[in-house]
Amino acid sequence: MMKKRTGLSVAAVIASGLVLPVVGPAATPSHIDDAAVRVSYADLNINNAAGAEVLYARLQRASQEVCGIGPGLDMRSLSETRKARVCYEKSLTAAVNRIDSDALTELHNG
Repeated sequence: MMKKRTGLSVAAVIASGLVLPVVGPAATPSHIDDAAVRVSYADLNINNAAGAEVLYARLQRASQEVCGIGPGLDMRSLSETRKARVCYEKSLTAAVNRIDSDALTELHNG
């Protein structure tokens, strides 16, 4: 019997410059925090295109939240914006890979 998946924690490692002011000249491994957002997909059939699209949109929103991307954050430096974008891409890709759905992977890879 297959175990039904009910959710996924989208986790991303975020440099402290995206969350808290960096103390010192550069972020070091000791300045890294973990953040996670729970994404439920128990209500979806992720083996078809429609379900995969809904889940992908949820994963995108969760990755944006985890990485600090959203309205009102456009006053950041170019460096901070770049870090947030890299965080977003890594977080979203990791979530898609973890779910391991052909339909979702195909959607993500374009």
